[in-house]
Amino acid sequence: MAKNTRFEAVYRDFYLPLTKFVMKRMGAGEKEAEEVVEETAVAAWKGWNTFKHKSGYFTWLCRIALNKIADYYHDQVNENSKLIVPLIDTITETDKKLSPDETLALKELRKSVNDCLNLLPPEKRQLLQFRYWYDMSYSEISKVMGISERAVEGQIYRAKHEFAKVWSSTKVYTK
Repeated sequence: MAKNTRFEAVYRDFYLPLTKFVMKRMGAGEKEAEEVVEETAVAAWKGWNTFKHKSGYFTWLCRIALNKIADYYHDQVNENSKLIVPLIDTITETDKKLSPDETLALKELRKSVNDCLNLLPPEKRQLLQFRYWYDMSYSEISKVMGISERAVEGQIYRAKHEFAKVWSSTKVYTK
């Protein structure tokens, strides 16, 4: 059986279960999951000759999918590299109109937060974004990153403390 035919049969058999697997792990919509499944299929096609049959095809595809999910979120972090803590946005959602001075101060605060976040290592920035920007649970983050919930909790704790150190060292708004 030719590579093309074998791969098509495997992909056809596992497309739906793989899509469900990705949607469950991402907690995302159909569009995002479909994008990840497509990237998984491309990677599987490219690596088809390297498959050593040490696991089942579905297990192999799921491992590739987990890597593609991590890539997807990594790309999201890069696309949104200018992070703003969502709490700041909730401040601006108040019914009262902000004065020009308040608007300027809020703009400066956003810039300062982004500058501090950009000083963090990418992994810590990503964890903070998952938790506070996308409002993901520890369980969801652990699935995306392929680590335990306990590890996620510890890493987020350290990332928050590192952010606090960077924030305090900038002497921004500390009078």
